[in-house]
Amino acid sequence: MKKRLVSFLMMLLMLTVLSTSAFAVEIINGAKLYTVNDGGKLEYNVVYSADVSEAKVVDKTGNGINTVAKLKEVMGVADAPMAVLSTDIGERTLGKAVIADLGFNDSGKITDVLVTTVRDRPVVGISWKSDKVGSDYKGFAEAFERNGAFAVYLPQVKSAEEAQTVLSKINGLFETGGEDWNPALYNEKQTPHGSSGWNDARDTSDINLMQQAVALDVPMLAVCRGEQGFNVAMGGGLIQDIPYYLGQKVLAGEIDASRVTGVLSDTGYRKWNEETQTYDKVDCADDQHYRVQIDGLIHSGGTGYHNLKSGENIGIFADSKWLYGIIGATSMDLVATAHHQAVNPEKLGEGLTIAAYSSDGIVEAIEHRDSLFSLAIQWHPERDALKDTRGVDVDQDQCNALLGALVKYAGVHADGPSSSSSSGCNAGAAGLMSLLAISAFFIVKRKK
Repeated sequence: MKKRLVSFLMMLLMLTVLSTSAFAVEIINGAKLYTVNDGGKLEYNVVYSADVSEAKVVDKTGNGINTVAKLKEVMGVADAPMAVLSTDIGERTLGKAVIADLGFNDSGKITDVLVTTVRDRPVVGISWKSDKVGSDYKGFAEAFERNGAFAVYLPQVKSAEEAQTVLSKINGLFETGGEDWNPALYNEKQTPHGSSGWNDARDTSDINLMQQAVALDVPMLAVCRGEQGFNVAMGGGLIQDIPYYLGQKVLAGEIDASRVTGVLSDTGYRKWNEETQTYDKVDCADDQHYRVQIDGLIHSGGTGYHNLKSGENIGIFADSKWLYGIIGATSMDLVATAHHQAVNPEKLGEGLTIAAYSSDGIVEAIEHRDSLFSLAIQWHPERDALKDTRGVDVDQDQCNALLGALVKYAGVHADGPSSSSSSGCNAGAAGLMSLLAISAFFIVKRKK
């Protein structure tokens, strides 16, 4: 019976759309709404905005949102989280998270808004770096809030028990980039050009948070240092310096020398002195270290971006649990890079699966598939989520798809075990009914 109902509704939808083709307008399905600003523009999908002053509003959620003014009231006035270390969102004027289908006329104005979801915002915690909240972290917070969450800046964690307390008060964890990791955490000493300047207090905080996030099944997205630390937290190890590691692969004949596209100068490095607990400058003149770049990929330095091409054992794996579905492809044109360390694929942490490689064999993503959501990536989508920071044409929709995935699963966590109970035929029928309601003034013509 349910299958016949869904089939009937799909047929009716197609007939309705065909009958209204003369009124073709552009449509965005499932847009994340943020606020109506003082200029009368609706800000949506993080980086977009359009005039909504004359839009017709239809509410399918039962919240009585039938005017632009009521929509603005429900979304609230955009503000920023207090720049303090806390798990408490505090008093906010930013309101509910709203999802809607948007219709546009030929001049780019929003003509129709079909509200499909209204919900409380889940809380995403940004991992601790220092007791001062810098401008970079404020940018991360804004990006997560434009993706539908409330953001908080987490305090330093010193034990598993403290991590459990912190995680009990949030719905999602964002592990950020930063310093190298202390190699002692994975039973190694510093290699040439390897780990330096590590922050033991931050290492302790992050490892406890990540281990307990897995144990408590709190959704997590980790980037750069966060990805590397996730592998360490799960018992794995790191490549301490990518160019040195690749150089050794070339010298051993494991990578053909014809693929070398850059040889880095070897003027010395700072080596950790266990006795003095300081770094000593080392002259490499008598002990040359072959440090290279392969296939034109620069993981740190240069423009700060490289591609992530698909191919045999490279790119994003189509069978990854989350990454392929989020990106929708096995390749990415540009990923923001700022790292010289990486996950060691020969020392992968317990329960982790590799989800992407770059063509030089560097691990670009790992997943903990037994979790509700635990994805760690080598690059920095948060860097370009709000704007192109370096004048490079980065796909901001892909950047925000990754941040939005954490917000999505944070919402599932906030809703509890019953959150998936509406899946199946009933949910499909409800979705089709919503489409039917709006198809009277929409014909689907995709717009970013």
